[in-house]
Amino acid sequence: MNAERKTKYEFLFAVFLLLVFVAISSLRTSPDTYKQILKTIQGSQTETAPISPNTVETAFSPYGGATDLIVKAIESARETIRVASYTFSSRPIANALIAAHAAGIDVAILVDHSQISPRSLSLIPMMAKKGILIRADIDHAIQHNKYMVIDHKTVETGSFNYTASAENNNAENVLVIWNSPSLAETYEEEWMNLWEKAAPYKEAR
Repeated sequence: MNAERKTKYEFLFAVFLLLVFVAISSLRTSPDTYKQILKTIQGSQTETAPISPNTVETAFSPYGGATDLIVKAIESARETIRVASYTFSSRPIANALIAAHAAGIDVAILVDHSQISPRSLSLIPMMAKKGILIRADIDHAIQHNKYMVIDHKTVETGSFNYTASAENNNAENVLVIWNSPSLAETYEEEWMNLWEKAAPYKEAR
């Protein structure tokens, strides 16, 4: 290889190294560029909802913060709370729903028909007296759902009945999925289907 050709190859190689250095430097100094590349590669499979440690919260019982997490979800409400419950004797949860109703939040509770009797230990009669909308499921043998839909975007669910026993004695779980409108819509549609078939509190008694 003559000297002129060698010099030419050395120059081209130097230009190549310079271009590589500039590209690497650009990615280092512009993380948004890198994120955009990843987004383009992933395409429609990319999650639209942000994923963070606060998207989902869970708690367990007994004495694992389950009731506190439910109360936290209730207190986050700014517009609506839709509740589907089986048994209901948790005073902290009932008080949180009453406080939300008093603050102007639209609260409505669907319950199992066994919960509407004044002779039961349920707190449903107390909440009805406070003006909260309540209907009883008389269409199924048992209304065994336990969930809440809050502000059309947050879902609280799990095995946890809204009772003192669930907090103090049982092995239960609570799951709150924050800011998931699509999931909330699914739960709220099912809640509305049950609500429309249920009997108003006074009639069900």
